Amino acid sequence: MKSFTLAAIFACLALLVSCGSKTTVRDFSSDGRGDQMLLDLGQNQLEEKHWDDARGYFQQLIDTFPRSQYVGDARVGIADSYFYQKGVGNIILSIAEYRDVLTFFPNHPRADYVQYQIAYAYYRQKHSSDRDQDPTRTAVEELEKLIDLYPSSPYSETGRELLADCNETLADHEYRIGRFYIKVRKHCRGSIARLKGVLENYPNFSRTDEVYWALGEAHVMCGAPMQAMPYYKQLIDNYPSSDRKDDAEKRLGALQAKADEGPKIP
Repeated sequence: MKSFTLAAIFACLALLVSCGSKTTVRDFSSDGRGDQMLLDLGQNQLEEKHWDDARGYFQQLIDTFPRSQYVGDARVGIADSYFYQKGVGNIILSIAEYRDVLTFFPNHPRADYVQYQIAYAYYRQKHSSDRDQDPTRTAVEELEKLIDLYPSSPYSETGRELLADCNETLADHEYRIGRFYIKVRKHCRGSIARLKGVLENYPNFSRTDEVYWALGEAHVMCGAPMQAMPYYKQLIDNYPSSDRKDDAEKRLGALQAKADEGPKIP
């Protein structure tokens, strides 16, 4: 009786699994347009967000018609199915599938799209500036590759916007570390190195005025007021609307007055 019950349960589960899949396995090998039909079926399922069914049709195309002109498209479809299904695991799988497309089909007509998807997959994993920036740095590498390889592609136009956003995040990350060195660790030299790196590597950073202010403060902390003065002046001259301008003018005035006094004679 117990074995009969278990068998009945397994039979019901098998029935549910078979009913749950919308893909009907059909032999397309003898059809002259079977590869195109499978591609269309896969694309339709992709649009309907039936990810497993879409992958099933694309894979069937690849297995049944390995020399078809649509194999590359099917590989792109499989990658897309993982990408749009979302979830960290699926994003990682999509990146691997997209990379395979570029490896085996480097001249695919949608190669620019594929490279964009790789870059965007990393961009989707980007953290805020106060957290680890490894995904952001990888996104920058892939976006720069997109722009270098396909400068006229419409995907590169969007890629430039994403790249600017990534660089803003990386710049803010480095700026935060530089400020941390000043405020918490009181390590002025480490702060100066970080902040100078922001000026050199991220010239379009939206908070460059804050970087100049922090560099001035770090040099003062290091006992180098003369080296601090040019940073305050840069802030005053280049960022007249900055909230730090008045503070920079006061600091620069005080340092200049002290410098004009000259060394005290004992």
